[in-house]
Amino acid sequence: MTYIRHHIFSLLTLLLIAVLSLMPAQEFPKTDIQFADKWAHWVMYGFLTLVMGIDYVLRAEYLRRKLSARKVQWQLRKNKGTAIWQFLVIAIIASVYGGLMELCQAHLTTSRHGDWLDVYANSFGALCAFVILVICHKLTSRP
Repeated sequence: MTYIRHHIFSLLTLLLIAVLSLMPAQEFPKTDIQFADKWAHWVMYGFLTLVMGIDYVLRAEYLRRKLSARKVQWQLRKNKGTAIWQFLVIAIIASVYGGLMELCQAHLTTSRHGDWLDVYANSFGALCAFVILVICHKLTSRP
């Protein structure tokens, strides 16, 4: 239950993406914007990666405040560079989740189909969000 409480925004975003991905295609409005579907995938999975990254940062800050100052210094030396690796893992998780949603569209729905270009758009959105997370981390991290 504690895990759910600390990662509620990530879990809600995952659920929202699953609902939108498995919703019948007729529910979506038609648009004249070229590649609107790919832009939507890029935004959704970039947003997912950002939310998961922010959840990670908030959880790490919470633990940092909870621990004593001596333990924090030891933990910071031990886990130097961990945030960037965690952001990379988060981007990979978002990309894999995007691929799984495309497989679900192909095999579990009748009005939707899986598309490799959607998988690429999902992964590119996660990659762009990863770059944003790393830049923000570098700008805000303490020397």
